[in-house]
Amino acid sequence: MAALGGVAALAISTGGCTLIQQAQTGLTVSGAADQLLSWEGLSLQATLDATPDEMYDYLLRMASRDGGPEPSMDEARLLADMELLAVIGDPEREIRMKDRENADPLAGAVALNFGGLDAVGVKNILGRTFVRVSVDTVVRDVYQGDEAANAEAAYFLRDAGALPDSLRVARGALRGEWVEIDPYQYDGYARAVSEHTVLGEREAEVFAAAMSDGGNTLDPAGQWRFAADLSSALRSGATLRPAGQERGADVVEVRLPAGQAQRALSPLLTLLTEQGARFGLPPVFHPPADPDEEVSARLAIRNGVLSEVTFDLGQFGGAGAGELPLRMTLTGGSAIGLTPPPENRDVLTPQDLTVALMYLETQREIRAENPERANIPGPLQP
Repeated sequence: MAALGGVAALAISTGGCTLIQQAQTGLTVSGAADQLLSWEGLSLQATLDATPDEMYDYLLRMASRDGGPEPSMDEARLLADMELLAVIGDPEREIRMKDRENADPLAGAVALNFGGLDAVGVKNILGRTFVRVSVDTVVRDVYQGDEAANAEAAYFLRDAGALPDSLRVARGALRGEWVEIDPYQYDGYARAVSEHTVLGEREAEVFAAAMSDGGNTLDPAGQWRFAADLSSALRSGATLRPAGQERGADVVEVRLPAGQAQRALSPLLTLLTEQGARFGLPPVFHPPADPDEEVSARLAIRNGVLSEVTFDLGQFGGAGAGELPLRMTLTGGSAIGLTPPPENRDVLTPQDLTVALMYLETQREIRAENPERANIPGPLQP
């Protein structure tokens, strides 16, 4: 949520501070940001614009410079494929983003995928936390599971779907549906999953992490504090200039000190780092050596609406770091539903999750001991 607020504040504050210096460009950017914020929600999709080979070269250069461990091609592939979607908005769909005040309630959501369906998602609506984890997507897209692993994931989903109605919330959670969790029972969820690793060890770690830190991913109050601090920081030192057209959009270059750019991007970069670390991925951002050195970002304005912000993270790495564009696509509206479900909806409990996982463990043991089970992977097994 703070990341989205930061991008919006970046556009609005930069536009405002350049009205004196470059009135026409400043007004264009301010108007484009105003159009973007004329919806009751705001969605941001962040990707690293690099091929796996380019990502590997970037990680290798940074590891050599900082003395870190050598990256792997699997890590480079995941980072190149990673897409993070962040959404904020009015849960009642009544107040436009540009009309909001600090006291107005905000809802927010984050989802992560690796070129396919969402692997994990978290959302916070009026103080209620919801999560979803797609086990088969994690196996297929994240860990590149072989035929046997994908078949085991399919069995897992089939068995989870057969759980009784008394465990319907746990059934939904294990099948990748949105479920509400109790923020005061995070340890219980993590313990249930770690003690019953029918998911597979790596998949269990992802599931436990989503359950245990979901409420910390979204901080409604933090967005307002961050936006105020960012607005103050950007009102000095940032300049704008037109930079032509690209793919039908007007491009504006923003130049500002590296330290201010770091503050503008910090929430989003922190979110990317935290979500990537869940899958064992190295960070792609390194603080600037000289916070006063100028760096640049590119804003794309399409049909009068701010639609994209691109920032080369390699600028922070100094000489020899190479290029790694961070592309942020902005759209008005909520790409993830933020309407609150009924108050009487059941909440997932660690006890129900434990019972459900124990049932699935039993089903897997029965299947493994079946004398008619063919000793080959895949859907031919009974």
